[in-house]
Amino acid sequence: MDIKNIKSTIVSLSLVFGFLFAVSGIIEIIIGIYSILGVKITIPLFVGDVFGGLALLAVGITYFLGVKKAVDEDIKAVSYLFTASIIGLGIGIIAFLLLISNAIGFLLGFEDWADWSIFNDLTIYLILGMLAVVPYKIAKTL
Repeated sequence: MDIKNIKSTIVSLSLVFGFLFAVSGIIEIIIGIYSILGVKITIPLFVGDVFGGLALLAVGITYFLGVKKAVDEDIKAVSYLFTASIIGLGIGIIAFLLLISNAIGFLLGFEDWADWSIFNDLTIYLILGMLAVVPYKIAKTL
């Protein structure tokens, strides 16, 4: 495999997904810090979890490291793209399992879940996790 043939694909995928994950992580961290300080900020899809935001930021940074490797024409750039995608997908799977768990509580009629709706669990973690399938599939074929 020659890195020169796939360099532009790796750079573009890594930049787009690195930006999505990093910006989402920063927003999540900011909302979480404000929440700790007692200021309530509500943005759709964001829950204000500082540690979750750090996880998203770490995935975004991993994508950006792949950009650096690709620009340097290092074949390890594919590994960064692949690894960041797997971790992002893992975050999405955890968010999906949480959604399923809450749905089961609602369907069984538990009183803590009486006012639950699927929109309560549609978070940035779930959306970015499912989107991470795209670079994963592409990195798998490279």
